Amino acid sequence: MSADPVAEILHVFHKRYEILKCICDGQLDKREIEDKIDSSRPTIDRAYRELEDLGMLASTGTSYELTNFGKLCCEEFARTEDTLQTVTGMEDILSYLPRDAGFDVGLLEGAAVHYAEEHAPQEPFVEIVDVAANASEVKGYSSTIMPHYVDSFHSLVVEAGVPTTLVFTEDVVETGHSNYAEKFGEIVAAENSTIYATTEVYTYGTVIGDGTVAVPVGNERDRLHAVIVNDTDSAVEWASEFLERIIASDQSRRLSA
Repeated sequence: MSADPVAEILHVFHKRYEILKCICDGQLDKREIEDKIDSSRPTIDRAYRELEDLGMLASTGTSYELTNFGKLCCEEFARTEDTLQTVTGMEDILSYLPRDAGFDVGLLEGAAVHYAEEHAPQEPFVEIVDVAANASEVKGYSSTIMPHYVDSFHSLVVEAGVPTTLVFTEDVVETGHSNYAEKFGEIVAAENSTIYATTEVYTYGTVIGDGTVAVPVGNERDRLHAVIVNDTDSAVEWASEFLERIIASDQSRRLSA
């Protein structure tokens, strides 16, 4: 192994990607690999020698097996591949976010993405409503207010009486009181609601309901681009920490009825 073993492993991961993928998937027979990826036997032989030199493969006569070191490297290889597939699949959404957006892979892995269409720009909002509708408790942040947003949260908080913690930007609070005075006021005044106003503005929102997260993301025209929905523990942890940080910030204040 070279003086920089990490660089050597990353080089082999890149150079021998298809062969290593087969090996890490448990396919160690050279002939089967040759048939599967349409690679020449000399190329596969060289790859095996390189992996042996790295300590990832061990030969037992004419057969090979992964070493303990090789198994761990394969686990990291698979994890990194999955992560990159997740991130590249979300590239169009990430492109609408500022560099300091704070998204992490925990939110994106395993997520479903619902895109807005030109003929139905608000259709993904249904996904947000669904996350909140049957929840026993709801938490969320929004920098956007629209009539159907107010109607949905009024039904949730005032009519259904669901315990709710919501964080709105100062602009949303001002618009809520001026344009939707009755319903917005009832949301703020409800005994089961805790409402905050903040000066922190993001181009995305967050709703958490009983272990499921919905994250609406806006586009360059400040319209809904897509809603990310995820029910993994990592996604809930990310969203919870996001909300807790905003609530604890000195840029946030609790609203009174």
